[in-house]
Amino acid sequence: MCGVLTADEKKPALDGATMKKSIRQVVGVLALAMISVWPLGGIAVAAVPGTTVGLVAVPGDQQVALTWTAVTVIPAVTTYNVEYSSDSGGSYAMVIRSADTAAAYTVTGLTNGTTYTFRVSAVNGDGVGAYSATVEAIPFVVHLPNDLPTYSACPTTVIPGAGFSDTVSTDVDCIKYYNITKGTTATTYSPEDSVTRWEMALFLTRMASRTGVVLPDGADQGFLDIAGKSDEIITAVNQIKQLGITVGKTATTYAPDDVVTREEMALFIVRLLKKATVGPGGNSEFVTGTTGQKEIKSLDTDHNFTDLTGVTLYESLTSIAAAWNLGLPEVSARTTFEPQLAMTRSAMATFMANALAHTNARPKGLVLQASGYRVAGTPTVEFSVTDRDEAFSPIANSTVDVFKFNHSIVATTVRFDATGLCSSTSSVSISSVKCTVDTGDPKTDSNGNLEFVDVPEAVNSIDYWAWKALSTTVYDNDIHAGEASKITVVTTS
Repeated sequence: MCGVLTADEKKPALDGATMKKSIRQVVGVLALAMISVWPLGGIAVAAVPGTTVGLVAVPGDQQVALTWTAVTVIPAVTTYNVEYSSDSGGSYAMVIRSADTAAAYTVTGLTNGTTYTFRVSAVNGDGVGAYSATVEAIPFVVHLPNDLPTYSACPTTVIPGAGFSDTVSTDVDCIKYYNITKGTTATTYSPEDSVTRWEMALFLTRMASRTGVVLPDGADQGFLDIAGKSDEIITAVNQIKQLGITVGKTATTYAPDDVVTREEMALFIVRLLKKATVGPGGNSEFVTGTTGQKEIKSLDTDHNFTDLTGVTLYESLTSIAAAWNLGLPEVSARTTFEPQLAMTRSAMATFMANALAHTNARPKGLVLQASGYRVAGTPTVEFSVTDRDEAFSPIANSTVDVFKFNHSIVATTVRFDATGLCSSTSSVSISSVKCTVDTGDPKTDSNGNLEFVDVPEAVNSIDYWAWKALSTTVYDNDIHAGEASKITVVTTS
């Protein structure tokens, strides 16, 4: 009968061994089926890659560098599709490139100033995974600051630590050294606190007094909202108004308790620098035209900031650009200036320390600095010697002796003999009599500065000393080392 098994057609019963073997086969098949759809140890097996995540875009000059989180899957990823759009995702172009499993790629040949949208997907032998979330970036012309200072107002070998428990910033050390800040307490600086406008007035007047600016009398400038502050604050606010560093929020309000924005900080510092005395290696330009007096500033208008569209005041735009070209902000390598954010005390310290380098502010005593401490070949190196008293005031007409020692000859001699005197191979750099203060030695100018140049020997290490004493005094390292300023310049091939 159709569809019915006869007795002869019925399958024989399975014995125990045969049944166990069949069960093992069934389990094996099920296991293989489960492996194909179930992750083992977090790795998808025999599957299309998952969604790419962690996409980050960093713009540059006509390019955008992309990075993302690598996708792990079996079969392994063989490449990533990188696509970009210049019409907000309306249409995408795929980057034509060789197979590459690296979780990074730089898209080149882009147009500066154009907003691009990017997305990435992983590819393996089973197919193409889902695209990442999109990110946007705007390529830009990469500029470099044009008017950086040559020397520092706070060489780290000279400036002591500020002693604050909440920061190790050398910029904070710098402004503490010059008494621009006193800290929020004797042991704390509070680097992430915002700077108020009344605090800024104090910082600016203290900085001004270190940079050759003569502070005005602090007479009442018509601000009606500072009456409740201390006499020191009221005087400082009036002084920065007299100097033209501030114009106030209005003609009669200074808003002392408002926080200082980063835009305002640029305005304050750039205005102050124009009043300051330029120092060794500081940048200065003609006040107007191409002749006459100069002032500390930068006329260059280029920068890397892409977030200044909301800045409407022309002076703010030029001040931000000038500050960037002078090397003042801590964000010189970034594309955002964040002009409306509050200025932190940490960022303020960086602005001021970098600004001081353009001015005549220099540490107490005799300080020798070089334009480069590790140079290639045999270039001309510029040197600066500054002399300041305990109040940081310039000391003019100081007779300075400078000598050097070339380490390439150290195998046969030493810098100083057993009595502490210069050895026969210590050579004079700019002085007339080796290791002796004499009438032929140069003197500091009216600003307490002396500059000279030298060409260090190639592939070498050269020590330079600057020191001063009474005329005819011979340098004795046992006596004068503590008063001398010494630096080392290394030349490479």
